[in-house]
Amino acid sequence: MSDVYTNTMGHVMVVAPTPNGQLKALADSKSIAFADDLDVKSVLTRWVFADFPMGTLTDEWGNRYDHQVHSLLSGTLAEGREFLEMLSELGCVVEEASEFFVPFQKLDLASAQSSDAIRTEHPRAFTLARRARKSISAIVTDIRDSSVIN
Repeated sequence: MSDVYTNTMGHVMVVAPTPNGQLKALADSKSIAFADDLDVKSVLTRWVFADFPMGTLTDEWGNRYDHQVHSLLSGTLAEGREFLEMLSELGCVVEEASEFFVPFQKLDLASAQSSDAIRTEHPRAFTLARRARKSISAIVTDIRDSSVIN
């Protein structure tokens, strides 16, 4: 039985605890439809790890700021790989899930318009992303604690 699902596409990786594995206490689901003609179903939320440069946008006064996509990330792709490695070391079974939704493949990080439109162009990402800004080590500590308690 798998404890964690993951999928990587390009520079974006998603990771989610399974509802029946040893991390089930951390599993969380949201209701979503993946297309207009499909029924709403319950799907796992996931941590999103990606490599997107920071400070690519400039406001009207010349100040640099981050793209809206950064608000959805749990860390970089390298941090995501490190997270999966830590989970494996804790004895978690990691399963590659090719059907797992991987958002943001075609974002224009240099476009304020693209950043402003991310909620309408990628609404599922806002529903599915686990946006808690905990560090990877804090998440692993939560996992260790939950395995001791359970």
